[in-house]
Amino acid sequence: MKREFHRLSESSFDVLVIGGGIYGAWAAYDAALRGLSVALVEKNDWASATSSCSSKLIHGGLRYLERPDFGLVRKSLAERSLLGRLAPHRVEPLRFVLPLYAGGRVGRWRLKAGLALYDRLAGRRRRVERHRYLSKASMARSYGFLDAHGLRGGFTYGDCVTDDARFTLEIVSGADAAGAVAVNRARVDALLESGGRIHGARVLDEESGESVEVRANVTLNCAGPWASRLVADIRENAVSGVRLTKGVHLVLPALPTDDAFLVLSPLDRRVIFFIPWYGRTLVGTTDTDFSASPDQIRPTPADVTYLLDEAGRVLGDAAWRESDVISGFAGVRTLAGAAGASPSAVSRELRIDEPFERMLMPVGGKFTSARADAASIVDRAVAALGAESPRSVTDTLPFPWLPDEGLRRWEGRQLGRGLGLGLDEPACLACLGRYGRRVEALFDILQQRRELAAPIVQGFPFCLAEVVYAVRHEMARSLEDVLRRRIPVALVCRPEAGDVQRVALLVAAELGWSNERRRAEVASIVAREPREGGVPENA
Repeated sequence: MKREFHRLSESSFDVLVIGGGIYGAWAAYDAALRGLSVALVEKNDWASATSSCSSKLIHGGLRYLERPDFGLVRKSLAERSLLGRLAPHRVEPLRFVLPLYAGGRVGRWRLKAGLALYDRLAGRRRRVERHRYLSKASMARSYGFLDAHGLRGGFTYGDCVTDDARFTLEIVSGADAAGAVAVNRARVDALLESGGRIHGARVLDEESGESVEVRANVTLNCAGPWASRLVADIRENAVSGVRLTKGVHLVLPALPTDDAFLVLSPLDRRVIFFIPWYGRTLVGTTDTDFSASPDQIRPTPADVTYLLDEAGRVLGDAAWRESDVISGFAGVRTLAGAAGASPSAVSRELRIDEPFERMLMPVGGKFTSARADAASIVDRAVAALGAESPRSVTDTLPFPWLPDEGLRRWEGRQLGRGLGLGLDEPACLACLGRYGRRVEALFDILQQRRELAAPIVQGFPFCLAEVVYAVRHEMARSLEDVLRRRIPVALVCRPEAGDVQRVALLVAAELGWSNERRRAEVASIVAREPREGGVPENA
């Protein structure tokens, strides 16, 4: 992946995709695979907003059965199964535990019926286990850290987990390899419109200050919470029925288990997840209306209190405290729904708007179902072009970084090479999962510079060679790109100034930063003190 801003002005495109989150990435990849000429622009970094602030799950959405929203759950479960087959290096099975307490708002038999339906909707082709019931004694033996007061038993069931930022980056990489011109730090200043028709956009290079007009026959506005504002610059109220809600997660110390938990809140009918992730626990999410600028999104003290209190209901004496919070992050969901119902009750189904001729704008959707939704969006784009084009192939094509040979055999072979280059086993295994077959290029860097096998932060499975790789091959342009999305260091630990300095020296050497720029980048990471509520500004 090379950042080549100049290529945006070399010719006109069939499709311009605005927004480098998961929907923009899938749409660009799908369109490029169909033989369309595609430009993909992102004003910040790939997955820098909502798409790196999810619950990190590939799931059907068990809670949507309560509405009921069977169609959404069925589609999401089908995608869970499909993504598990196409990307076993990226999508991993995860067992969930659902504790049952006396007085809970959903009883045992109702939960059993819901879980049985969840299994049935998933069909036969699944990589996760079916649900089963655990007695009170079994729950106590396996999960002794849970509050025993009122515990009546529990259920287990299967879903999947991912690294959402890496997932999105892999799809952007696929679009790039399929011929799309993909450029981050490229902000849309204005849409090009005449007679109610969109002809592309004026795009500013945030690094050089250069501005170009990107001409396109169809424009896909996949800018998420910024999408409505973009079209409002041309005509107010061009889009209606769009609702923004905020979701917050906290990163906390690990629980003594590899299993995840789903907790039913008695306060607002939310479900709260405890998800093991890179040796930590993600706790979330909230779901509250949001009306400020998406650029200002962050966890608040009230968000922190809510999540810690909900966790404390089932953890008892083992409950986390504010001082335990390692980091926090918040994302803005763009939903197809008007005010009135509670945020949790608003549908996550996709709606495709056409605020102007030759512009399509997705509203709603879920990370899990983004591939299928993007195929529908590109179908609409192809129809607008009046072109002959093959159907989407993203439902059959393995992910771009999936090794060609059997995954387990490949992992065994590459593990031996990584260990021989100085990586410890946890770091090597983590690299195999994050980079897939591209890990060979990472190992080439280690072959030349063995000292880069050293960890970025002691005790965490991230090595210094990944920093160099991120800049050379993954379009990372800042320390935040490297330490937040390419490698989740800033999420799962609080790096010391010396750790950040070592990373900055490597990035500066690759990008030619001045000493002043390097010091500013270091300060931007190190100066992030915990906010009110104990949440560092890591998101």
